[in-house]
Amino acid sequence: MAPRVDMRVLKRLVRNILPARAHGALRRVVHTQRLNRLPVMAVDVAPLPKAAEISLSDMLRGDGMFDSWEQAQTSIKEIFEYMPWTHATDPQSCRAIYHLIRRFQPRSLLEIGTNRGASTLCAAMAMREYRNVGRSPRLVTVDLFDVNDPAAAEAKRYRISTPPRELLACLDCADMVEFSIARSTDYLNGREAEFDFILLDHAPAADIAYRDIVLAIRALRPGGQLLIHSYFPGRKPLGTDERVNSDSYLALRRLRQEGARLVALPLGPLPWPAKPGEPNLTSLALLARE
Repeated sequence: MAPRVDMRVLKRLVRNILPARAHGALRRVVHTQRLNRLPVMAVDVAPLPKAAEISLSDMLRGDGMFDSWEQAQTSIKEIFEYMPWTHATDPQSCRAIYHLIRRFQPRSLLEIGTNRGASTLCAAMAMREYRNVGRSPRLVTVDLFDVNDPAAAEAKRYRISTPPRELLACLDCADMVEFSIARSTDYLNGREAEFDFILLDHAPAADIAYRDIVLAIRALRPGGQLLIHSYFPGRKPLGTDERVNSDSYLALRRLRQEGARLVALPLGPLPWPAKPGEPNLTSLALLARE
């Protein structure tokens, strides 16, 4: 019997052997083929807000929002150090997430993709601002592995030195947050009208992005917000950053081709001045209906 191939090891070998550009091209081909093989999934976009009624600039601004964010950011920086600039954990995206949650004040929020917990901390700090005695908002954050186990191989790979649960406790937010270990599609499957705000804070392959977007819309309550990360309009770089993840774009393009009246509203460039060395951009996008 032939030995079983560990696909994770094989992927790492391919990344190490191929130049970055060639590896990216190969990845796009494979993901596009997997997306094209998926059966059509019906999606009712009614829970999403109308694109014509959305003003991103107004959503990201608000009275007292600047001071509120500065206070939250100071508290977070005392216990959490951001990684070098990436589209997954950059401070500008975290700030945008904070502003949107303060603006909409969801009672139930779902985050797919905990990772080191940067966006989790920002979301929880925003929710803390409108937490009431006896009626705290609920945040469920989902990842493939136990992010609160520093000994896990994945935790070491993502440089998780302090469990997010401990960081949340330092910020007096732990009581609002529930951690779940599951694949994104498995967690979302079968849920209907359960959350007011969903953040797809992961960068899955195009076929997984397709399914997650459909299932996330089903899991939204009417008028809820669906925010996705790693969205690059036209599969083009943001600013001078050459790193592009095409998967969310490809998934949304296929949904539109199938008749879904979906619109992606990119948040960047953001309506506040950037600090030196920090691009004033984000790959976040709100989904809406035409």
